[in-house]
Amino acid sequence: MDSHATVTGAMTEQPMFFQGCTCRLFGVVHEPVGIPSGGAWVFCHPFAEEKLWAHRVYVSFARRLAARGAWVLRYDMTGNGDSEGRFSDMTVETMLADVDAAIGYLSQVSGIERNIGLLGLRLGATLAALMAERSPKIGKLVLWDPVVDGAKYMQELLRINLTTQSAVYKEIRYNREALVTMMREGQTVNIDGYELAYPCYEQVSAIHLAKDAKQFAGGCLIVQIGKAGQAIHPDLKALQQTYRLATLRVVEEEPFWKEIKRWYREAPRLFEATLEWIQIS
Repeated sequence: MDSHATVTGAMTEQPMFFQGCTCRLFGVVHEPVGIPSGGAWVFCHPFAEEKLWAHRVYVSFARRLAARGAWVLRYDMTGNGDSEGRFSDMTVETMLADVDAAIGYLSQVSGIERNIGLLGLRLGATLAALMAERSPKIGKLVLWDPVVDGAKYMQELLRINLTTQSAVYKEIRYNREALVTMMREGQTVNIDGYELAYPCYEQVSAIHLAKDAKQFAGGCLIVQIGKAGQAIHPDLKALQQTYRLATLRVVEEEPFWKEIKRWYREAPRLFEATLEWIQIS
């Protein structure tokens, strides 16, 4: 075991760098101790500030899976966290290339070549779904509150910029149309401290996960995270219909990928529902 590895319960955690699509990516491999029995999972993190708020939940669930015998790789995409590169250079294609590199790295260190699982939250779940259409190595998908309509999601992010303008300048100096024009002309738009460039905006906006039937034939868990009694979102119902083997669950948790009053170390109901599905799928 490397000197930088740490032992936590029935696993070791190994921080390292591996080669992504254009630069080195930072990651942590959660390695089960003894004979692995839970397969291998790559975690695809959310976008921008949502990654920050969801980080502890990701760590906790990775440890939970590893304690059950699974290999898990958490990593930072290009321009995120401790990885190299610039956030503004990210596009859907670079993010997918990073997912593919993470799959390859986990395959290498675990010796597991096929039936690898992808787990993602929000846009990370969207990337996991897109990657499953490309890679024959993927056997299972867990999509936590996936972004189905990319154009709507990008408009929500631009709204954050408008809110910031209002707070700083006491007025909206650039509406959403002006912000898009600025990006198209080569500038970036600040979203909670992250510089969003037009290629990323354009490619994410073109995504609609529920538009076409999927080629992916493995098991898929789609989870809507929200308040008790909340109706299932039509987008998630439509997404479920595009998969051959998809389960749609509603789990009561607060949106821990946002700045909320309660700090989430774990999401117990979400964890329970996900582990139950993994066990029987």
